[in-house]
Amino acid sequence: MGFWQTGYMEFREVTGDGPNNQVEPKPAAFVCSKCRIEFSSERDLRVHSFEGHAVRRPVLVFRGRECGRSRLTITTATSAHDWEIRSSNIVEVNDVQMSADSAIELLTAQRSGIVDVTLVNSEVVKKSQFEFALAEEDDLDGVDAALARLIDARELSAQAVDDFIMRAMGYRSAERYASGLAFYLYGVLAREELAESGVSGRHGKSEEYESKYDKAVGILGTFDRVPAEAICGIVAFHYNQFQRAMARTKSQRVSEVSLRFQALLHGLPWRSAAIGDAAHPGLDSALSDSAIEQVLIWSALPLDGSAAADVTEALSQISGQLPRDMFKLHLVAAEHSYAAGDLTAASRHAEYLRHSRKAETWYADLQRRLQAQGASKT
Repeated sequence: MGFWQTGYMEFREVTGDGPNNQVEPKPAAFVCSKCRIEFSSERDLRVHSFEGHAVRRPVLVFRGRECGRSRLTITTATSAHDWEIRSSNIVEVNDVQMSADSAIELLTAQRSGIVDVTLVNSEVVKKSQFEFALAEEDDLDGVDAALARLIDARELSAQAVDDFIMRAMGYRSAERYASGLAFYLYGVLAREELAESGVSGRHGKSEEYESKYDKAVGILGTFDRVPAEAICGIVAFHYNQFQRAMARTKSQRVSEVSLRFQALLHGLPWRSAAIGDAAHPGLDSALSDSAIEQVLIWSALPLDGSAAADVTEALSQISGQLPRDMFKLHLVAAEHSYAAGDLTAASRHAEYLRHSRKAETWYADLQRRLQAQGASKT
């Protein structure tokens, strides 16, 4: 008889040995470090940690806006009302722990240098960095006087910009402000060199002046000075950032032209009369490069159908413009043509902007007006 028939297995003592009697390993446990509750999966533990032990994120607010990780440059004096610390049980300024009130007092008193702020709430850490570059009013006035001297000379050259920098160097606390103006002036020089060489920037050679304009705006945007606001408005207009440009009211021509474009693009009532700068003199005429100045002049034309000669001149030069300036001029030409009763020309110029997302509302509105005019003539 074979082994399987002896009945031996029926009476064999189970020892736990052998492949059929291996003890299964205990399932892994995921334990919450705070309440010691065990979970069968890491996912369940994460859900528990998020829902069961939610920790509010510490927040540092400056003038109504939450501060992020990027360094924030502060160029004007602050008060305790400008700062707010929320949901933080540990506050450190430059690695020194202190109360929230003491941190705000220190930040308010700061005028120069780099300051690191760390907020901690339980295991959540928030770091922010600030560069304080507060300029004395007398130094800012001195830099503005140096700029006015450059403008009065009515000559822009590398030597003229270097002379401006040398004059501005004496106003130490306003060095950052002066550097922003210098970046812009060098950008204007680069743009004028393109114009003199017959290259408009459409062929990939606009990066140099644009980078200088961008650096200038990045600095000057933090200063509440008339030249700074004029330059920021000019550059915003150049980039078709009309909402930003229209807020620069100290350069009223740039502001009003941008306001008209913004209204046109959003289907709002807009001013059809000419926008002149004689009644509202500003620095934009003195500070803009020749290409931007010409586009500003064309953009300020009346859109009531009375500027035929000027619009014709603009259109004769449109092929040499940057796409962003062609955008403006086609808008002007379309509205002029519509007001003059030349519906075919209005439609032709509108077609250039048909696929622009920025012009979607305006294009649809003009099409309705063109259809209504066409229907009224049949």
